[in-house]
Amino acid sequence: MPTEFFVEGKPIAQGSMRSYGGGRMVHSSPDLKGWRDLIGLTARPLFAAPFHKSEAITVHLVFNIERPKTVKRKKPTSYPDLDKLIRAVLDSLTGIVYEDDSQVVSITSQKQYDERPGVLVWVHP
Repeated sequence: MPTEFFVEGKPIAQGSMRSYGGGRMVHSSPDLKGWRDLIGLTARPLFAAPFHKSEAITVHLVFNIERPKTVKRKKPTSYPDLDKLIRAVLDSLTGIVYEDDSQVVSITSQKQYDERPGVLVWVHP
């Protein structure tokens, strides 16, 4: 049975890890942990247990991004990479929706401008 839910908030891309010496690795965005926690908190009540490793999962994601203000400058406004937005959501759902994100066999996603930022998540086993 498909499950759909919306997580309201500014979508944060999960970029590369950075080394800060002594083997300490940190994600480049300080807001990432809060975004991933919010996704997990929203999903947890909808799933009694993660789907078993043997189950294939289909995921559809629609990211609502606030339209940037028009600003005259030399560099264009940067938008988050879709693949990095996807990575943040898939990692957030691990252990809640599925045991491992390798269970995701099909994924569709898109970014769109919307005044209500967030991500619509649709999961189907």
